Amino acid sequence: MPDTITFLGTADGLANANRNHAAILAHFGGNTILLDTGQPCSQTLKRLGVGFDELDAIIITHAHTDHIGGLAMLIQSMWLEGRRRTLPIWLPKQIIRPLLAWLNACHLFAPRLGFTIRWRPITAAPIRIGNVRVRAIRNSHMDATRAKYGRRYPHVGYDAFSLLLETRRCRLAYSADIGCAADLALLCREPLDMLITEFAHINAKDLAAVLRDRAIHRVVVTHVGRHKQVPSRLLCANDGDVLRLP
Repeated sequence: MPDTITFLGTADGLANANRNHAAILAHFGGNTILLDTGQPCSQTLKRLGVGFDELDAIIITHAHTDHIGGLAMLIQSMWLEGRRRTLPIWLPKQIIRPLLAWLNACHLFAPRLGFTIRWRPITAAPIRIGNVRVRAIRNSHMDATRAKYGRRYPHVGYDAFSLLLETRRCRLAYSADIGCAADLALLCREPLDMLITEFAHINAKDLAAVLRDRAIHRVVVTHVGRHKQVPSRLLCANDGDVLRLP
């Protein structure tokens, strides 16, 4: 199977009649990896004919509901359709415990599922999924929230990550949600075959400045703010788009 990226959801954080929330299916390096689980990712996978047993791993970049809101329903779908394969899920460390409490509140108890979920905290160490190497790069998306609410809610996770996925022949970057243009610059320091960047928290001028003189084969914009106009020179992803990697 060729390496492809399927956009399951391309909206920003607001409900949108024409776009689902953030989720990307990467058929990459012989593995099937789900990047973020914005709702209704389980319904979209079903519509596209992707079996719930096909997923090799899930990576969640941060805890905002437009990136994680579909996870419980996805786990329920896997249970009801009889998944048996162990499923590793990487995510920020501090959201694991409250997420498990939420799943228990939904009666999605671990012994009931019929398959094992291995909850893996994102660390500085590379993530290995088959022959895919993933580097999670912390970004500033949650920093303002931490500054405003961190003392009052000290046990809540405020980490957010961008992702760099690599095989021997291909390099794919996914910004997820960022806080400023400098976050994107960190992700683009080395040549890329594809950059998938959000366009809700960065403007066209800053994006152009970051991309200037960068060795990036293809730039794709997602997570588009509903009142923003994407420059015509950039490819704007829509729900259901499938892009082939070089």
